[in-house]
Parts: sequence; C-alpha cells; structure tokens
Amino acid sequence: IRCIMKNGRLIFRSVAFVLALYFFITNIILGFYILRAGSWGGGLKFLTNWNLLLNFIIACCALINERDRQFVSYYFILPASMVLNVLVFILYWVIKLLGGFGAAESGWSIFDVLKDYYMHFGTSVFLFVEVLFYSKAFQDFKKEFSAFGIIFLGYICWMEFFVQVNNDFPCGDVSCGYPYLFLNYLDVVGRLIFYLIVLILGVVSWMGCRKLVKGPGHSLF
Repeated sequence: IRCIMKNGRLIFRSVAFVLALYFFITNIILGFYILRAGSWGGGLKFLTNWNLLLNFIIACCALINERDRQFVSYYFILPASMVLNVLVFILYWVIKLLGGFGAAESGWSIFDVLKDYYMHFGTSVFLFVEVLFYSKAFQDFKKEFSAFGIIFLGYICWMEFFVQVNNDFPCGDVSCGYPYLFLNYLDVVGRLIFYLIVLILGVVSWMGCRKLVKGPGHSLF
C-alpha cells in the first residue's frame, strides 16, 4: 500500500509539473495569454500568471522533494500560494461575470476554454492537493504571512509603477495601461479601495485555508 501511495504521489507531482511547465512556457515565456501580452511586462502583467509562476516553482520543488525528502525549504511559500490561488479564482470569475475585463473574445476553441478553466481553477486544485496530502503548511506564521505580504504588495507596485507607466493599452475614462480594463476606470482612491477589499479577502482566505489544513481545533493565525 505504501508503495502504491508513493507511486501515486510521484505520478501526481509529475502531471502537476508537466502542466505547470507548459503554462510557464506559453503564458510567461511566450506571453500567449491575452492579446498584446507581448507589450511591456509580457505575460507577467497579469496576476493569473504570477499565480501560475508560483505554482510552477512549487511543482518544481515538489519533484525535488520526491528525490530528497529533506528538501522542505519551500514549505513557507505554500500558504501564500494557497491564498493567491483563492484570490485569482474569486477575482477572475466575479470580475468576468460583471464584465470588468471588457468584451469577451470570440472564436474560442474547446482547447482555449479548457486552458481558461485550468488557469483559473485547475491549477488551484493541483496546488491544494499538494498542500493537503503531500506537503506541510502553516507552520511559521511570521515567515509565511510575510511571503504573502511581499507577493501582494509586489504585484500592486509592479502594476502601479512599472506596467501602467510603460503601456498605453487598454484605456478607460481615467487612465491607460493597467492590465485589467476596469482598473483604468478607477482613480487613485478607487484603486486603493479595491486593493483594500482584495487584502481583506486575502486575509479571510488565509484563515479559511489554515482551517482547512490544520483543522477546526487550531487558531485562525
């Protein structure tokens, strides 16, 4: 039974790695995710691709762990990755439902649809399975929450001070260059409020993910 479980873990991690590698190449290296993704910032303009990149790093580390069980230094980024996956899932589908990304692209093939579902749901399933069954998370709050804070502030600074100022598309009533159309309709105060809402959602997601991993008998932080 132990041999079957070990082989099952290796198969799971191998599949997760192959999928993560494919999207790392197409979305981040080649930037095929959205039209004009080849403009300044490439595929890394989008939070979805930051999430895919982090999941790719974890998939690589998981395979290394398969060879060396003492390699666990990547555990501290697992909680931040779980939260980021939750945020990408919620934000993408809610904003898409509300039309915040603009008019939907036409002519999608079934392959395009499957890619969309993987990027905004499937990759999260692989990450959660890895954390829940094969890795350990929520062991050092200070280090783990710091990782989440760095990623959260890092992406906002990346958008505000690099992506937006170096791009002139898409455009809204207020500004141009933010990778998500709806942000170009918000002024500074509006964007700060939106970021605050996302931060609160992230903290709530953190507590939910910790409860999921540690069980109901543990504290929220």
